Amino acid sequence: MIFTHEYSILKKKIFTTIRRNTSFYKVGRSYQVHTPEQSFKAKVIKSKAISKLEIDDSLAQSDADMSAVDLILLLDRWYGETFDDFV
Repeated sequence: MIFTHEYSILKKKIFTTIRRNTSFYKVGRSYQVHTPEQSFKAKVIKSKAISKLEIDDSLAQSDADMSAVDLILLLDRWYGETFDDFV
């Protein structure tokens, strides 16, 4: 669930990711995560609804190893510019 440019192997056991809020991801449940180099199980330990305006450089850096502006542009490309409901 960590998104970096190279999909690097996780260095920390706890990480942040921003996903579309579809009520699919629930606290306490485990999910299979797939990257080009590995697959592993991850457990959701905390979830918080956010909008694009709440994405700052610190959150963007921990999620995608990029600036907030670049991450918001990427989310716009994935989900559309009008979509603004993330966890």
